Amino acid sequence: MAKRLVTVGDVVVDILLETRLPVEADAHYMTPTLLIEPGGACSTLLAARNLGLEGAALGVVGDDAHGIMLVDMLAEAGIDTSALVVPPGSSTTLVVALSDPQDPAHVFLGKYGDSPPIPLSAAAVSQLERADVVYMSGYSMVERRLAPLVEGVLEFMETSATPLYIDVGPFLGQLEGACVERVLRAADLLLLTDEEIRYVAAGESDVAACRRLIDAYPDLRVVLKRGVAGCHLLGRDLDIACPGFPAAAVVDTIGAGDAFAGAYIWAELQGYSPAECGTIGNAMGAASVMKAGAGRNVPTRTEVQRILEDRRTGIRLT
Repeated sequence: MAKRLVTVGDVVVDILLETRLPVEADAHYMTPTLLIEPGGACSTLLAARNLGLEGAALGVVGDDAHGIMLVDMLAEAGIDTSALVVPPGSSTTLVVALSDPQDPAHVFLGKYGDSPPIPLSAAAVSQLERADVVYMSGYSMVERRLAPLVEGVLEFMETSATPLYIDVGPFLGQLEGACVERVLRAADLLLLTDEEIRYVAAGESDVAACRRLIDAYPDLRVVLKRGVAGCHLLGRDLDIACPGFPAAAVVDTIGAGDAFAGAYIWAELQGYSPAECGTIGNAMGAASVMKAGAGRNVPTRTEVQRILEDRRTGIRLT
């Protein structure tokens, strides 16, 4: 039976445009491309799905055109959307992503959707009960309308044997200290970047801070994502640096971290070693930056396998 990933919140639509950065005031720009794709945790689900995981999304979309489109895109890709809430008169969270094709940089302009607060529903509980991994991002934890859902999920996970993986993200810095401590107690694994360490390590921002974090929470594991440099895996009796894979040509880096998470989770659930999980995640990230955006453009199993073979890792995606 296929393993199952359930994500909590961060169900967004990305509107992706190419332009030269920085954008100047009072200037007029035309872009050669326009992509509208599922973003955020949807990219994590779709990357995991491409490798063979079942996936389900918890959260909210609007009953607007963007929400209808997003649900259709996810359903067509085989993602279970039955627990998504669509309140009447609500709107979908939108992110306009500006990427510079001449320099792998991007800018995000986001607007959370509007709706009444979203509680943990019976349908959401059913999905949590069937999950092999539950994944939640920092974006979900600061979206006001998701507060009851996030609280319900955290309470559910307190008595569940299912692991909770949390992607810290840039927005977790908005949480107060007590809330961060609760996240650390609840999480089995943190995914974060060098810039995000300080949000969970009392302002410190180096690998040593991650090690001290694990000393304080001995059951916690950390996946430090470092882009082209790869990733660093830390935990009790675990300290492994997994080199990255330089991409032949970088189109943009949007969604690469989300795709990495989907591949890493898939690899863990298949029983790969920690070093192999990090390497597979790195290969997914490298394949991702060679394509525009993420969403339905996340790399396929064949594209990830090609990178693993080109770099002679000896890893087969079984």
